[in-house]
Order: sequence, then structure tokens, then C-alpha cells
Amino acid sequence: MKPKNIIHELAIIYLLINSVSAVSVGTAPGVYDLGELDAGTNVAFRFYLMTNAQNDMLVTLSYIPVHQDMYYQAVTSGYRFIPKEASQEDITSWVEIPRNPLLLSPERVQVVYLQGGGVVRANEEADIVLHIPENADPGYHAGSISLSPQVASGGRGTGVMTIAVTRFIFVFRIAGEAKRDGEIMTILGERLEEKKAKIDVLFKNTGTCTLSARVTELKLYDKFGEHVATLQSGIKIVRPAIIESLTAYWQGEAVKPGTYRVEAKVDYITGYKTAEATVEIPTTIKVKPKKPTIPLPEVSVCGYLPYLLMVLIIAALLIYWLDWRRKETALLIIAALFLIAIAFYVLTCVISLSLGFSWLDILLVIIIIALIIYWRLS
Repeated sequence: MKPKNIIHELAIIYLLINSVSAVSVGTAPGVYDLGELDAGTNVAFRFYLMTNAQNDMLVTLSYIPVHQDMYYQAVTSGYRFIPKEASQEDITSWVEIPRNPLLLSPERVQVVYLQGGGVVRANEEADIVLHIPENADPGYHAGSISLSPQVASGGRGTGVMTIAVTRFIFVFRIAGEAKRDGEIMTILGERLEEKKAKIDVLFKNTGTCTLSARVTELKLYDKFGEHVATLQSGIKIVRPAIIESLTAYWQGEAVKPGTYRVEAKVDYITGYKTAEATVEIPTTIKVKPKKPTIPLPEVSVCGYLPYLLMVLIIAALLIYWLDWRRKETALLIIAALFLIAIAFYVLTCVISLSLGFSWLDILLVIIIIALIIYWRLS
């Protein structure tokens, strides 16, 4: 190999080694057990951050829920967490981080002696305050603090930096009787579209701890006993004494109207419940939308008719006093209209109101009688 080639390859190796660096950020302890706490209290605790970074690092802390896998296995060594006595209620609003973000510096190192005999060299300390409400579920709770670091690059040129970050987890138990249990109340079917239906499994939390539940298996059998579908639902958080609808959707050509036998299994991690029921998937009903109508105001004819009669009387008097050649014809027309209005008024209003006369009715009748007598005598 030529010396020129050797120098070229060594330069490439040097650049690769110096352009890639790995930085880690860890916490101590990895899991902090706060023990048993009382509802309605505030609890402060501290954990420590360590890094191997050669430059200062800014780390932002934020609360995130723990992974659901934590509720599948009991732990009694190092810390204590019993899933059968654990609540999955959201504790985001309980967590306060007084100092945030934090500066991790390689120049600042302190030796910390942990509970249980461990010793670590920490670059920074983080404080957390838990504000536990009065109505907190009894039982075990778990939370996690996420670390988001930002590293200031040093030296010349560009490079690739990988950062390995671990989460900080804390666990505690709220005093009281903790129980995870549930019950399937009923199962309902509903058609949504021509080729789509849904099956609602109504699940009630009968315990004292909030839990996550989902339909892991829902089998449908037609009237001949043939298996036609196996469905699942999404996950829902169910608080104690609350009924939630766990919905499984059925889509495809096999969605036909009829009666089906349903076998449902609801899993809530630390246990499960099963139930059988019969559901009806109806035919598709297409309802034509009604044209919007404008509501018309109701008009009371009886209320306006007396005023009409009075107008006719005034018109008749004016025509009578005027010197008009066709006075008699006009009076006859008004008299005819007057008699028709009176008949309509008596038949429609007076009789329909069961002879309930007002003062205006009585006055109008007196005027009518007086006019009739006048015309007869003249």
C-alpha cells in the first residue's frame, strides 16, 4: 500500500472517530418509591441527574404517564408496585416541577448517597412536588418524568451526536382499600351504514381504582350458529362506578341485518369479564330530510273581527251622512258584509267560546241591535 493511501485512510478513520460521540443522561434512583401517602396532602421529593457530556447541557423535565406494561407484573424488590391494587387515573395535574429546565455541567459534580446504600456522582438535582387531591383513588400509582436534553456542541466542524436518555419513574400508594373489578352490563348493536355496524359493550367499573378496559375478543354468530366475525375495541379509561361504552366496529360485505349471538370478553389487565347476549342489526333506513318550513304566526280571527265590524259601522255612518247618489247601494253592500261578519262572529267565536262574552262583545251586540231598530224605523 502506498504511503499516500495509508495517510488518506488514517485521516478518514480519525474524522469518523471524532465526528461521532455518544452522550448519556441518567437518573438516580431509577425508580423512586415514595411509600404510602394520604389523599389531600402535598409531598415533595428529589432525584438526581448524571451525564457523561463534556459540555454543558440544558435538560427540560416534563411529566408523562408510565408505559402500560408496568401494570402487568408485580414488583416487590427495590420498590413495591402491585398491579391488582393499582389505579390508572391520570395524575398529570398532580405533578409540579418547581425548577425547569435544569443545567447539567461537567464542572459541577456532587457525591450522593442514596437510600439503600447506592453512591452516585450527580451533576444536578431535580425537585418534584405532588399535590394529591382529596378524591384520589386508593391503591398504587405510578408516574414518569421525561428528560429532553439540549447539548451545546464544542470545537470546530460538524459531527453526529447520539444521546441516550432514561426516564425517571416514581411510585406511591394512596391509603385505602384498593380493588380492580368490573362487570359487563349489556351489549347493544346498531347499524351505521349499509356495510358498517357497531357493537357497544357497556362495561361498569365496580372497583375502587380507575382502570383501562377494552374488548379483546367479540365473536358474532348468525342464526345458524355460524361464526361470522371476531372484533375488538379500543382502550378506554373507566373511573370507579362509571359505565363506559366499549365499541367494536364491524365492516364489510358480511354486515347483514338480522339477529346475532355475541360472546364478548373485556380485559382490564389484572382480570377480565365475559358475557353472552343477542343483538339485533337492523336494516338500513334512509330517512329523507324534511324541507325546512317557516312557522307562521297564529292569527286570532275572533280578536280582530269586532274591530272589523266597528269599521263597517263607521263607514256606513259616513256614507249615510254624505250626499251621494249611490248612497243606498253602498249601504246595502255594507249591510250585507255586516250581516255576514255578524253570523261568522256568532258561529265561530261566541258559540265556540261557550258563551264567554267580554265587554267588547256586549257593546258590539248593543250597537248591532240599535242599528237594526234604526233602519227598520227609518
